[in-house]
Amino acid sequence: MKKYLEQLHSKRVFHFEDISNMTENANTAKDLLLNYKRKNLIVKIRRDLYSVTELSSKATIANKFEIGSNISLSSYISYHSAFEYHGIANQVFYDLYISSETRFNDFDFEGIHYSYCNSIIDMGIETNSVNSLIRVTNLERTVIDCIDRIDRAGGLEELIQCLAMLRFLDEDKLIEYLSKYNKIFLYKKVGFVLDVFKEELKLSNNFIDLCHKKGHAHVKYLTDNSESDTFNKYWNIYAPKDILSYLEQGNNEFV
Repeated sequence: MKKYLEQLHSKRVFHFEDISNMTENANTAKDLLLNYKRKNLIVKIRRDLYSVTELSSKATIANKFEIGSNISLSSYISYHSAFEYHGIANQVFYDLYISSETRFNDFDFEGIHYSYCNSIIDMGIETNSVNSLIRVTNLERTVIDCIDRIDRAGGLEELIQCLAMLRFLDEDKLIEYLSKYNKIFLYKKVGFVLDVFKEELKLSNNFIDLCHKKGHAHVKYLTDNSESDTFNKYWNIYAPKDILSYLEQGNNEFV
């Protein structure tokens, strides 16, 4: 029994299949699981997802990023949650956005709501070099995703606050992800938003021009009609008059 517990502690978060592989017997695995749960040595996170607990405090060992990255074989931390993981988020939310090729039902565990997001592209996902349990979108993919779904970025003000913390983006990666998404409106939104931060993020005029060329057609709204109340003729988009004003609202200087 002890040797199995040590193996589970090395995994931190695991599925029933992991225990079955250890014991080489499904019935033994079920008995072991029930025994460990009864003694509060492990905790059930959701169906077929478990974590070991601290031996003294019985607190769950796995953190929310480790849990989110192991809900399915393809799951990874995305959108605003990826900003938070990278230390960029202005605010910490109780929603954790998890992209996955395999659909799962949203669930709550220890005060965190784990929200399923469809994994549309399979690029720009990194495994942490120190903690291989965590898979997360890199900054460039996170920026593209959050501009695509501003609602999953915590809203426009939070997105602008996050972008203001960045000092560099690899435009080759941005172009690669935009090409993979292949959405005209996304080019427009990315160009419009990142044009404001062009110098700070070390983005070239060629990148902004590409976004303009690809996304200029058709009038669109950056956010909802009430917030995006000013027409920008160059980008052919309705948006708030001055998106940098959100930095003033958040008491954050843009330098």
